[in-house]
Amino acid sequence: MSDKLSTEIRLGMDQLQAVTLQISVLLDKPSDFPVGTLEINAACAMLHSFYTEIEKILKLIAREWDGNVPTSESWHRELLRQMAAPTDRRPAILTGDLHERLGEFLAFRHLFRGASIAIMRWPKLAPLIANVDNCHQHVRASLQMFLAFSETKND
Repeated sequence: MSDKLSTEIRLGMDQLQAVTLQISVLLDKPSDFPVGTLEINAACAMLHSFYTEIEKILKLIAREWDGNVPTSESWHRELLRQMAAPTDRRPAILTGDLHERLGEFLAFRHLFRGASIAIMRWPKLAPLIANVDNCHQHVRASLQMFLAFSETKND
């Protein structure tokens, strides 16, 4: 792996950490805290950023290691599938479970980008928000394993 890609992946991981910390503020609210429009809008923006940061990193890997990033209309889903499958050059980046979890965040991202924010409701957002930290930990572990793998390929 090029030093540039390693640096970009690590920077992306740092950005993902920052977004995850921002989302944790929403989790720190008391359970009886009244959730209003500001919290819903913030949650939507943060969930979108969370998934987008992950997708950016996966695209970097797909471009350099696989030599292609899907370009079809459903390229987002194809990218997740591509990263869940090993190739002759690299191991799978995503486990089956992580692939499935990220699919849920992708589904939200599509809804968020295509629908009015006025239709977003806290009961639908709360489970995604509650899953961010765990998903982040799994993504981080997967990327660290990939970085370790790629460093052995450079030796």
